[in-house]
Amino acid sequence: MANYKHAHLESEILNLLNHTIKHDAYDVTLKHCSFTSVKLSADHTFAIVYVDTFDRSQIEVMVNKLMHAKGLFRNQLAQHMNVRKIPDIRFVSDTTIDNSLKIDKLLDKIH
Repeated sequence: MANYKHAHLESEILNLLNHTIKHDAYDVTLKHCSFTSVKLSADHTFAIVYVDTFDRSQIEVMVNKLMHAKGLFRNQLAQHMNVRKIPDIRFVSDTTIDNSLKIDKLLDKIH
C-alpha cells in the first residue's frame, strides 16, 4: 500500500509541475521544456525532477533557470497537494534520450 501511495505522489507532483510550467512560468524560455519523471525520496523530503527540452544544447541553461524558479514550483505544490511537508525540488537533465541514441549508434556499428 505504501508503494502505491509513493508512486501516486510522484505522479501527482509530475502533473502539477508540468501544469505549472505551461501556465504559470514567467520566463517564456522555460515553456520549451517539460518534466519527464519524478523520483521522490522515501521520506518525501526531496524530489528529483528530470527535465527535457527540444534543444539539447540548452538543457543546462534550462536546469539553472528552473533552480532559480524553484520557489514558484514549491508554492504551486503547496497550494494543490494535501501533504504535511512539501519536498525540496532538485532539477536534473534527463539523459534517457541521449543514452538511447548512443545505443542506437553502437548497434548500427555492429551491423
